[in-house]
Amino acid sequence: MIKGLCSRVNANLAGLSALFSLQIVIGDYSPHLYTSLMGLFRAILVILFSAIFFYVSHQLLRLSGLGLGTTLGVLLFLAAVFGLVLAMPLYLMTESRTKPAPWHDSLFSASHFALAYINFLATLVILRDIFSFAAEFFISIPPLWLQTAVLYGPSALGLMLLAPLFLILLGTITVRMGPRLKKKKLHFSQLPAAWNGLRILHITDLHIGTTLPLAFVEKLTKLVHATKPDLIVYTGDILDGHAERHLAELELLRSLHPPLGSFYVTGNHEYYWHSDQALKAFRSLGFQVLVNQTATLSRGNDLLQISGVPDPAAISFGMDGPDLRKLQHEFHSHSFRLLLSHQPSLALQASAAGFHLQLSGHTHGGQFFPWNFLIGLFQKYPKGLYKVKDLILYVNQGTGYWGPSLRLGTYCEVTELTLITNSKLSEI
Repeated sequence: MIKGLCSRVNANLAGLSALFSLQIVIGDYSPHLYTSLMGLFRAILVILFSAIFFYVSHQLLRLSGLGLGTTLGVLLFLAAVFGLVLAMPLYLMTESRTKPAPWHDSLFSASHFALAYINFLATLVILRDIFSFAAEFFISIPPLWLQTAVLYGPSALGLMLLAPLFLILLGTITVRMGPRLKKKKLHFSQLPAAWNGLRILHITDLHIGTTLPLAFVEKLTKLVHATKPDLIVYTGDILDGHAERHLAELELLRSLHPPLGSFYVTGNHEYYWHSDQALKAFRSLGFQVLVNQTATLSRGNDLLQISGVPDPAAISFGMDGPDLRKLQHEFHSHSFRLLLSHQPSLALQASAAGFHLQLSGHTHGGQFFPWNFLIGLFQKYPKGLYKVKDLILYVNQGTGYWGPSLRLGTYCEVTELTLITNSKLSEI
């Protein structure tokens, strides 16, 4: 529940993306404006979480029939969990986030666990209220399990408090299994014959940080080595922390040497942790970092152009945002044009600019229940394959995860895309 509400304002609880559209409209980056907006966001966040806390605690306890002591104990437990959820975004808005300390990792882990717990608990509370309402108004004599005394009794309360732990366990098992390979074949009339059968491995939203185990990255690199793609593309949010703290993970990525190279664009999370250090780190791995730039590969006279744009978050940090017009000046008339963009929302503009294929991430496919079902309310292109006018768009649901180390209803995806030359119109 909490994750989705925060996603409506921002793709993450760092709170920065909530400012993008407003700052774009206003114009130049202003530290004073940024500070003011962050203060406003902090106030909204506290009010929002407080409202959810009162709703959840009221609905859990109002008909439970517990004694005063037990009721206070449950309230204190819920207050502590909600407090942990709030602690992380409030901490991320302070300067101390740039000076990592050992206790920060413990705070992050506890906050992420609390976030997952409250998400599932609030979801169950809402679903129970819906079932209760439906039973009362649409069923003359509801079955025993739908009667108010059972749905809201002490046994139900215990079940509601324990069920999120079971769901967290299931989601944790999913991510501990490591990334899964998904294969897709895409047909294009514009693809030159020399590039027929090109195999692209798409990695996105890995979120290398304090909550992603080194063993996960090891499983990823083993999968990539076994796949042996022609080239690898990374569409942002690969690093979600200070680069110097994750040298072991970065060294594992260095071991990947596809014949045609590795290409990388930023996501929004790289900007939260000193993007200049992140870009330097990825360049040191041999990645071609594309910031409104194009790499041109040739096989004889047949050209493949790979363009990349920075995430719009760059604008809020005083840096250049996506510039498709600049990329158009680098086009060759008969080339096949691939755009790497963290945000799938650029697809319509990319199609108008003359790109044939766009690869994106960002959405995580909702990551866990219930947002895997509701992500379409917030993102026009949640996951998978889309035809956007003359463009084919593929949205990877994320190779890693953000926040709680779990996935429920989705999985950690690595995509192998095979491009096929087709004399007909491009199809999906």
